[in-house]
Amino acid sequence: MVPETSQSAAQDAQIAQIKEDIFKQEAYAQINDPEIQWRFKKGQIDMSQSVFRLMKSKQFQRDLLPVIQQRITQMFVIPDLLPPFTPSLNVQLDFGPDSFEKWDSSNTDNYFEVGSYLLPGKTIKEPRINATAFHAEQKYYTIALIDIDMPDVENESFQQQLHWLMTNVQLSATQTSVNKESTDVILPYLPPHPPKGMNYHRYTLLVAEQPNEGQEKIQVDQSQISRGTTLRELCSQYNLDVKGLTFFRQVWDKDVSRIYKDILQQPEPVYGKQPKIDELLDRTGQKKKKYANL
Repeated sequence: MVPETSQSAAQDAQIAQIKEDIFKQEAYAQINDPEIQWRFKKGQIDMSQSVFRLMKSKQFQRDLLPVIQQRITQMFVIPDLLPPFTPSLNVQLDFGPDSFEKWDSSNTDNYFEVGSYLLPGKTIKEPRINATAFHAEQKYYTIALIDIDMPDVENESFQQQLHWLMTNVQLSATQTSVNKESTDVILPYLPPHPPKGMNYHRYTLLVAEQPNEGQEKIQVDQSQISRGTTLRELCSQYNLDVKGLTFFRQVWDKDVSRIYKDILQQPEPVYGKQPKIDELLDRTGQKKKKYANL
């Protein structure tokens, strides 16, 4: 006898496949329509229509996805933070004007390319998140901003720092921005603050689908979540599936000192390379005797 849970899962998968088949049939029936093609080129896009969702999805896969995969691989976001995966959401952040150097003067928005360097003074306030999904129905997501490169002095290694955590974020093809009124903020936004004396830090914003293919809300015990909670722990405990990401890099500048003083209100650490051990000196710093027994 087949368990009820297995039957339900099989039925859900069958229904999802039927919906996918209908979506493709509707979209491909219109995709070569000259008016549809003209509207798409002019940016007159209605994401409630299956044909435009399909066209935007193909555009994402053709133009943006290869760049994202290249950057997260070259800069070791994979595997330092995530195992290999293929993003299916287009995730963008807007920190406002002048937050990064634009190489293309015709670019009028404030979205930066994946892996760009941003100035710490321009990321003090939380960004506007745009996450373009290509499914019509509303789904629940969890959004996390993580610094992969915080120093772990005790273990002479690196650790993750959780800068922002929101759950039960509703997204769809027509709902691409975060509605804070219906979102649970578990950890408020903490401005990036790469310490002095270190290489660049990678700040990665991830959008993860919640259980049952995004159909379930999750309840998070805030007392169990800290800035040191890792992505692996979040995904394991709450059954999250990362679907999209973007990241930026930062290095220390004078604005970081201001962030430590005015916002974090804690002493600013300074890191550096460990001093090289001189084999010719003893513990007191004196030159070792050539003949120890004399």
